[in-house]
Amino acid sequence: MNSINPYFTFNYTQPEEYRFSHDSVFLARKVFELFPGELEGFSALDLCAGCGIVGLDFLYHCKSAGKIMPASFDFLEVQSIYHEYFKKNLLEFGSKLPLINFLNQNYEILKDESNQHRYDLIVSNPPYFRVNQGILSPSGFKNRCRFFIDSDFKNLIEAIDNTLKPHGSAYILLRDLQNHGVNPLNEARKILGGMRSISVVDNIRGTPLVLIK
Repeated sequence: MNSINPYFTFNYTQPEEYRFSHDSVFLARKVFELFPGELEGFSALDLCAGCGIVGLDFLYHCKSAGKIMPASFDFLEVQSIYHEYFKKNLLEFGSKLPLINFLNQNYEILKDESNQHRYDLIVSNPPYFRVNQGILSPSGFKNRCRFFIDSDFKNLIEAIDNTLKPHGSAYILLRDLQNHGVNPLNEARKILGGMRSISVVDNIRGTPLVLIK
């Protein structure tokens, strides 16, 4: 995929210490293109949301194209530092937004029975690496952005499985980690145990975009 984003996205407020990559805006655009636009009143989740780039960019494209927006959009992020940046980005977005919630929580909470079958759409650009796969930064904030520290990959997939509605769609960036002896796609298939389909539907700057249905 071209490394230049041909679609305008507004300037986001974000921490100087760790800035998002173009993967997030490309992911948002691709989900906008792939997700059916005729689903009235659907509910959505940006999982591992950071300052809200993926979800807000998805909404921006929906708004610009006159496409149906979700009735509600949750942004779940474990690091509280992102909340202030998210609120500033939301103010810049303007009017005509769905019901928006920033949830400063660990995604393991999504495995609770109370959250079962909650979302029609889930988007996620999660951490890629396990703690034994590389050198940790002196910055705990950066480490939590890049590594599974607060939870793990198994809990991420189980959280998605529990909260996704039976006919819902989850779009996740899953980096190939075979150099580290890990195949996240096969691992996710085992975790799901055949209860949902999972497949690569595109490629975002060298990272597989996976659809769970």
